[in-house]
Amino acid sequence: MRLGKWSSKWLRFVREIAVTLAIGAGFVAVGLAWAAAESGLRQRDEVCAPIAYAASPMACGEPTIWLVDGYNVLHAAVLGGKDRSQWWTGSRRRELLERVSGFDADAEVWIVFDGPDDSGAEAELPGPRCVFAASADDWLVDRVRRAEDPSEIAVVTADRQVAGRARGRGARIVSPKDFLARCAG
Repeated sequence: MRLGKWSSKWLRFVREIAVTLAIGAGFVAVGLAWAAAESGLRQRDEVCAPIAYAASPMACGEPTIWLVDGYNVLHAAVLGGKDRSQWWTGSRRRELLERVSGFDADAEVWIVFDGPDDSGAEAELPGPRCVFAASADDWLVDRVRRAEDPSEIAVVTADRQVAGRARGRGARIVSPKDFLARCAG
């Protein structure tokens, strides 16, 4: 049976509309799936790995171990806007250690710096423990990996790769500025 001239044009038109609607529906479905995934990740991270808190305890309890990415904290929070030509020096490390010694929680605090220990002066300060490692990033992630309960550890860093690796192993991530806000002085 042969369709009339108008019938075949009408069928072509309906087919084109159907294809257009299917493509649009596909884009909407992908967009909704993406939004749901983003929302789920954001909610998961906010429950036990908050980055933005200052003086209040964490939602899942206060961490008992704080691991601080030393040079990263110096770079991101302490020396922001200042001359950074001398930021690898012992005096800058000591400045950070003195500030962190006023941390307001009863917790074990470790500050790890990249490179060899060129000065034993940091060990004289009470409070945080000072460690030198070939790679502070690797030391932090390895310490989280070896922990009995990684959820009891807070890693202080602004380095997205370190944060991702530590969070992936169960640690909480705290920004340098939020951590330093909890340090007196």
